[in-house]
Amino acid sequence: MKIYSRNIVTEQGIIDGYLTFEDGKISDLVRKEVEQQEADLDFSEHTIIPGIFDTHNHGYMGYDPGNVEGGVKEVQAYAKALGSAAVTAIFPTVDNEEGAFKNVVEAIKEDKEGARIMGIHSEGPYLNRVGEKGVDTGHPEIDLANVQKMIDDGEGYLRLVALAPELEGSKEMIRLLNKNNVRAAFAHSNQTYEEATESFKDGISVITHTANVMAGLHHRNMGGLGAAILNDEVFNELICDGLHVRNEMIDIILRVKKDAFDKVMMISDNVHLAGLKPGRYDGPFGVSNITAEGFSLTDTGRLAGSAKPVLYGMKNLVQNLKLPLEKVCVMASLNPCRVYGFADRKGSLRIGKDADFAVIDKDFNCLYTYREGKKIYDHKIDTDLLNPQIQPIG
Repeated sequence: MKIYSRNIVTEQGIIDGYLTFEDGKISDLVRKEVEQQEADLDFSEHTIIPGIFDTHNHGYMGYDPGNVEGGVKEVQAYAKALGSAAVTAIFPTVDNEEGAFKNVVEAIKEDKEGARIMGIHSEGPYLNRVGEKGVDTGHPEIDLANVQKMIDDGEGYLRLVALAPELEGSKEMIRLLNKNNVRAAFAHSNQTYEEATESFKDGISVITHTANVMAGLHHRNMGGLGAAILNDEVFNELICDGLHVRNEMIDIILRVKKDAFDKVMMISDNVHLAGLKPGRYDGPFGVSNITAEGFSLTDTGRLAGSAKPVLYGMKNLVQNLKLPLEKVCVMASLNPCRVYGFADRKGSLRIGKDADFAVIDKDFNCLYTYREGKKIYDHKIDTDLLNPQIQPIG
């Protein structure tokens, strides 16, 4: 299959040319000025981007991969729905309190149509929700036996576990995770700059949704956020919708962080209400209002999880922060592949890599998504991806 576009975002920059793929792999990339070819599909007016790898995502289109009662079919429907957001690779973010890992592992093994599930991300359960407001609501005590069970139940697919490193037993937990090739992330923490810096030395290598639910910046107290930005080794998840983190702070992070465009990983942190029509819904934090803009808010206007996909964040960075699309694609696709060990075959458009890409229009709407050469989303055909069991209330 050969496709043509005036804007193909490759590792060598944006080209006007042809992308050819066979047996699920990219077999050729040729500039039109070098050789004019006859294409099977002409996407002249649209842009072809590498498929997005969202490593922090709790749900989409009403589907919750952590819904144990929904079983493996819910996980599969979730993976299918993600194709509409240009996602070709995903870490479902679930906890294992009720045994959710089992369904995700089964979905990985069956590998139905949709975004490929590359592993499991567990945000918690050992978190300390103090963060920005300084209100201590309590936290669970670290149980290493349970951590080992998480590792065992993940069957080798557990890739990331987020924790608050101030909790007693965190050093032992980080060591256990790292020993089993699972990255540990700094999350939902009230640590100071100095404390967080020491925690990174213990083996934390990822920052969960940088700036959110952590002690923020102050000129006399740099907080965990200051440590996350100034440390040169850790990788930073970042929600780029402009609401969870203001564009000015995103700008600061990208200017201050050393090698930021190689260290930042764009994420959605979507809850299962993401992608639903405007209305009031039962959400993970009580009643949530999905606004006309697509954000999830409580009745008081407080954020109730994230409801905009990574693709929306890419649009924000390109249109409002004026960042080059090719750099934004690195943060949305290639960086997470580098961090988690998949960059040899995924994350960018290069000959020999998997044919994972999406076709988007000028307003960053996803039109088509291909995973390993197979079309997993077509905006003309896949028009009903919402979970019919999730309906507005009141």
